[in-house]
Amino acid sequence: MAIEATGAVNAYRAAIERLAQTPGNSEAGQAKPSDFSAMVQNFAESAVEVGKQSEQATAAAAAGKADINSVVLAVAEAELTLNSVVAIRDKVLQAYQQILRMPI
Repeated sequence: MAIEATGAVNAYRAAIERLAQTPGNSEAGQAKPSDFSAMVQNFAESAVEVGKQSEQATAAAAAGKADINSVVLAVAEAELTLNSVVAIRDKVLQAYQQILRMPI
């Protein structure tokens, strides 16, 4: 349980840092149309990077070159990231379906 909480805290901290670095978030109320697409792209790229890091840690553990605690932490963070991606995808699909149900 402690590992999952640590992974969640790290993932949310990383997400906040990415949002702070996204153009438009530093300017109050002046969002540009490309800001959302940049945010989504940054989130997707970071999710892929977390998966790659988890795979590298797992491969290092299989070779006997990594600490098992760091491997478990990396895998938990990758799992949390994947769950976040799936939840966001589900919400986007729900929103799209609601838009399709709107009367014209």
